[in-house]
Amino acid sequence: MDSLHAIGFYVSAAVSLGGGLLVAFLPTRALRGLAVAISGLGIVGLYASLSADFAGLVALVCYAGCTLLLAAPQYRAMDAPVGMLWRQTGAIAAAGLFAVLAYAAFRGGFAHATFKGGEIGSAAIGSFLFAHDALAAEAVGALVLVALVGATAAWRVRERGR
Repeated sequence: MDSLHAIGFYVSAAVSLGGGLLVAFLPTRALRGLAVAISGLGIVGLYASLSADFAGLVALVCYAGCTLLLAAPQYRAMDAPVGMLWRQTGAIAAAGLFAVLAYAAFRGGFAHATFKGGEIGSAAIGSFLFAHDALAAEAVGALVLVALVGATAAWRVRERGR
C-alpha cells in the first residue's frame, strides 16, 4: 500500500470512528442519523482504499438505510425488558471477555501449520473464482442484497398490518 492509500485508509478510519462516537453521544435523533451517515462514509472510504468497490456500495446502501430509519419521525425508542442491574452485569461480563480475548491475542502463541494437500485450498478457490467468475460472484452478491432488501420490506409490511 503506497502512502496515498495509507493516508486515505487512516483518514477514513478516523472519520468512521468519529461518526461512531458521535452516534453514541449526540442528543437528538436527527443528529445521530447524520452521525451514522458520517460513519458510513468512513466505512465506504475504507472499502474504497482496499479496492472493494462492491462491498463499499453495499455498505453505502446499508448505512443510508440506517440513517433514514434513525432520522425518520416514525422511529421510536424501545424500553429495555431487563433491569439496570442485569445490563450492567452484562456490560461487565462483556468487558471481562474482551480483556481475556485481548490477552489471548497479544500473549498467546499461534500455531503455524502447513497444508500439503496440493492446490485446493480457500486461497486457490478464491483466486480461481476471481480469475474466472468475478461477474458471477458479483451477481450472487447482488442477488443476496436484493433478497435481504425484499425480506426486510416484507417484514415491514407485515408489521404495519398488525
